[in-house]
Amino acid sequence: MDHYTNCNLKPTQVTDSFWLSEYNEVIASNSTFPDGKWMQFYDLSELDTMWERAKYKYRAGHLIGIHSIKVSTARPQPRASNSSQGVIIFYCGPANNESIIMHIGEKLLQEMPYKSWSGHMSYKSDEQTSAGTRATGQIRNHLYRIPCGKT
Repeated sequence: MDHYTNCNLKPTQVTDSFWLSEYNEVIASNSTFPDGKWMQFYDLSELDTMWERAKYKYRAGHLIGIHSIKVSTARPQPRASNSSQGVIIFYCGPANNESIIMHIGEKLLQEMPYKSWSGHMSYKSDEQTSAGTRATGQIRNHLYRIPCGKT
């Protein structure tokens, strides 16, 4: 199976799919075409809880501008640079409109407070995703960043 959509599985317990996702047609229709994503990385010990929170916020319509979301699972990912973490991805766009993307990111941080080792939450375009990750040799792996506090 490629991935599960709108399910109540815990990402750290799924090994037959790379992703779990949430999609709601009504919510998605209120956002622009998603050609990029905000990313929040969590230690595996926090991932299930944060995924539940993200799903709740998404389903309730609190993630303004977010088209859909997904989370990495326990299935090993060759593009991942850290196997002790998982990622929650918040799809939105248009990637070429910095002011809109930054506004969506700021609203996302209000709903999903986040801290990272770098002190930033990063936005990556789909074009950058196609080019690869740090694990596959890419140096700059974000288009925009928002300060979010350090872990």
